[in-house]
Amino acid sequence: MNSESRWSRMLPLGAPRIVLRRFARPDVNAFQAYRNDPHVARFQGWRGISRREAIAFVGRQQLQEIAKPGEWLQMVIALRPTGQAIGDCALKVHAADTRQATIGITLSRAFQGQGFATEALSTLLDYVFRKGMLHRVQADTDPRNTAAWKLFERLGMRREAHCRKNLWFKGRWADEFLYATLREDWLACRSRG
Repeated sequence: MNSESRWSRMLPLGAPRIVLRRFARPDVNAFQAYRNDPHVARFQGWRGISRREAIAFVGRQQLQEIAKPGEWLQMVIALRPTGQAIGDCALKVHAADTRQATIGITLSRAFQGQGFATEALSTLLDYVFRKGMLHRVQADTDPRNTAAWKLFERLGMRREAHCRKNLWFKGRWADEFLYATLREDWLACRSRG
């Protein structure tokens, strides 16, 4: 399978309770609502989003090439029975080495703590390692974001670094935890159940 075809069939990705899919115009309201929730935004690089910005973002993501090196692809996390957008997860294949990528996730407050993040990122990691043939995937988070780093650890990712005051974030120097997993480790963990 060549590089183009392995990514062109990526979306949608199904899981028991959710589907990862492209953004669509009806997702604007839900997207704008959780992006404007201060609880959701507190560890994210954004503070909020206007209606115009939300519409433009959704429009760009509808057309975003999957796995284009150096660019983020945001995917809607939608409830399987209704299609309701409850958050999004992201994938950025590294421009310097297309065998590596960074992932991220955002969930609406009403859907946090119910296993949806684990289900979404497990589904994404299964695809990028099994079909996308990536070698390594990483994620970063603020150390105060306990839910995020516990999620990464539940997924079998290793904490590779604690970078102290390396990021100017919302008016102050912030720390970051860096997590990663390798294809061989992910596949071995999945085969053990």
